[in-house]
Amino acid sequence: MKSIILRENLKEGLSVVERVAVKSISLPILNNILITTAKNILELSATDLEMGIRYRILAKNEGEGGVVVPAKFLSSFIGLLSDPQITLEGKEKILVVDSKNHHTEIKALNLDDFPIIPTTQNEENAIEVSAQAFCQGIGQVVGVTSQSQTRPEITGVYISFGKSAVKIVATDSFRLAERTLQLGRENGSEHTFILPQKTAREIVAVLGDKPGKMKIYISPNQVTFRYEGEDSPSQLHIEIVSRVIDGEYPNYQEVIPKQTETKATMDKNELINQIRAASIFANKMQELRFSLDPKSKKAELVSQNTDLGSHSSSLQIEGDGEKTAASFNWRFFLEGVSQVRTDRIEIGMNGEEGASVIKAAGGNEGYLYVLMPIKA
Repeated sequence: MKSIILRENLKEGLSVVERVAVKSISLPILNNILITTAKNILELSATDLEMGIRYRILAKNEGEGGVVVPAKFLSSFIGLLSDPQITLEGKEKILVVDSKNHHTEIKALNLDDFPIIPTTQNEENAIEVSAQAFCQGIGQVVGVTSQSQTRPEITGVYISFGKSAVKIVATDSFRLAERTLQLGRENGSEHTFILPQKTAREIVAVLGDKPGKMKIYISPNQVTFRYEGEDSPSQLHIEIVSRVIDGEYPNYQEVIPKQTETKATMDKNELINQIRAASIFANKMQELRFSLDPKSKKAELVSQNTDLGSHSSSLQIEGDGEKTAASFNWRFFLEGVSQVRTDRIEIGMNGEEGASVIKAAGGNEGYLYVLMPIKA
């Protein structure tokens, strides 16, 4: 194989696929990437056996073939080159890298040892979504996933495709985040799956800023996310393949309050600043006391630490219901507020022991965050 490619295109592709290549003592082949050529396409591939990624770009190729080389080593080396065009040539156990001012030979591994990355080709089952909107939805909830391995089903992001909308959900049993996205057109069938947390984060990192649509292919044991940048000069094609988590996701809708006793809207950024200020005085429980008083149009935040002292602050609100208060983990509270994408937010509370709900004022954004209080 021999391929002539723009350095910037190769550099970007390597920076993407090296994210998946992992350092493995038992399977050292996973430290590497597979480079293949076919027609006018150069493909870079990497896998950790749970997730795989293919990155395809236009190149001028002579012959077809492949070579396996260390991922981070090649990525670091290409990043240091300044020549605009690079030639890659795979020979027996060697990858030759040539440019105007450089000639390099990198030892390669056995091509047959590289794991096969499965794929899904059934276009009839493909679901098309906005790449940016879908990734934004995942980004809003993925931080809520559980880290406990005793309940693997809640360590991932639950994705449910309905006829006209998709719900993206995560929970750690103390809090829950849900983002609803309209598909724009009716979906042919309904699908649900649990996406591993690592894959969810990689999808956001790799595809989060890409314009246009991407396709999702769902099968019983795996899911494929395919993006084709047709307007890109390099005809960019990215494919992420992942296993799905086996298990039944809990009926999360049961924990979403149907109504709240006290409800108020307020300035999001002001609340964020006050939570951060109060957090400095939080105790070992990370406790923050938060109260709403619609009659006085005021919310109050209180924190205290036996070693440092105490802090209180207030902000203006508009709301209805009786005065109420609850204690929250300030980190969980801050994360829920921060993920709202509007300037004003709405907080609904159900007293000392009931779940509170955080969402955009007006509720039009499709984001919902449910937070349980720290019980006294």
